[in-house]
Amino acid sequence: MNNNITFLLPVRIDSEYRYKNLKTILDYYGNNPKFSFIIMEADNQPRLSPVDCISKSVRYFFVHDTNPIFHRTKYINDMLRMTETEIAAVWDVDVICDEKQILAAGELACLGKLPIVYPYDGRLWCVNTAFSELFRNRLDLSILSDFPQNRYLLSGYYSVGGGFLVNVEAYRRFGWENENFVGWGPEDIERYKRIEIISEITPPRVGGEMYHLFHTRGVNSGTFDEDLAYSTKKEFCKVCAMTKEELIDYVKNWSWIS
Repeated sequence: MNNNITFLLPVRIDSEYRYKNLKTILDYYGNNPKFSFIIMEADNQPRLSPVDCISKSVRYFFVHDTNPIFHRTKYINDMLRMTETEIAAVWDVDVICDEKQILAAGELACLGKLPIVYPYDGRLWCVNTAFSELFRNRLDLSILSDFPQNRYLLSGYYSVGGGFLVNVEAYRRFGWENENFVGWGPEDIERYKRIEIISEITPPRVGGEMYHLFHTRGVNSGTFDEDLAYSTKKEFCKVCAMTKEELIDYVKNWSWIS
């Protein structure tokens, strides 16, 4: 079985923390021969230099985008089309978990032809500035997992954000990412519910925690546009209200998978 995994890293470098977190992802996972990376930076100008992305395992693409709102779902779908491995890790540039969890989730998605598997048990811990910086410098996961520190769960004990593994072709049958979600919003829980409704199975997880490194929050990290927030919540409610058959028909008409 070929269990190589392509990390899909959509990014807009809106702060020094975002830049440092992306570099940390590449440094922490980059030595694993089973992992490769696609970075898609979308902005009005490139913030990453070629030096940041020099590696035989990294493919970097820049998309000129002057919209202040980052259309993350669209760029993930663009990268899914580029993915050459059976399994992809759709990954926030700010999250870390044990690579063994990623490999286990990838194997499960591959063997079971599953659309999605979460590489953690639902606990997504937000790490403070000091411990985030310490981890960036030492790249030792025990700094995040074993040392007493002030941290909190991002979404309770059952988060569905941060990072997840997909079987690319199986996930396509479920619509890939819902591009009706633009900017920050409930796209993570919509994805989970859409797959749950269509498959009639709770999306599986593997054991272990995930950690969210610190970054400042701007327009793409919160509810800053009321009209946009309303439209994304409306889309989420629309999906959740559908039957399995209605949702299958709805997904079939999405232009990005036709």
